[in-house]
Amino acid sequence: MKDIRLYLGGQIIFFGKTLDNDHSVSSSDESWLFCCILFGFFIFEESTLLYFDWKYRTFSKELHLHHILALNNFFLATVFNRAHYYFIKIFLLEASTPCSCICWCLIKLKLQHTTAWKVNQWLLINIFHWRSAYEMWGWYEMWRDWNTFKTLPLPISMNIFIGITIVSLWLTPYWTYKKTVQFFNPVDWNIESTEDKKRE
Repeated sequence: MKDIRLYLGGQIIFFGKTLDNDHSVSSSDESWLFCCILFGFFIFEESTLLYFDWKYRTFSKELHLHHILALNNFFLATVFNRAHYYFIKIFLLEASTPCSCICWCLIKLKLQHTTAWKVNQWLLINIFHWRSAYEMWGWYEMWRDWNTFKTLPLPISMNIFIGITIVSLWLTPYWTYKKTVQFFNPVDWNIESTEDKKRE
């Protein structure tokens, strides 16, 4: 399902021409519906994460922060009907998720020492490096569009700035590091953190 959303996001941003008119103001029925779907999706994601954190006594502040920022993004995109270009472009950072899911599944199936694991993990690490470059492109686009970007409602511009700063300087580097470590030491972080709590 996420692959389909990534494809649609790519279509809207890179092949659709409506949002190119003005990145800060332009919207379309298609982009608004897409933002509504993503808002619902991140409600589901955060609710699921809260449930599993409660059930397994785990807590990932990075994932919660990521979901809350995304919820804010798509809530603001639907309410103000502005900046769809930036919000959908930011969503394309989720390209790492399919490989992350495969990584988790391979661990659960005890296949973390297979070639499939190594190939998937190698792809995932490279996708995170791509994310860093993509985020820099996002910063460049906001700078290039500054004359119209600064006319956005304050909640939108603040959320975009805070979000891309946190993602660029904390989340993406952190996850790149963690996935690189996991390549050499293939363990499930959730099980690790649960076992650490039991030892305490």
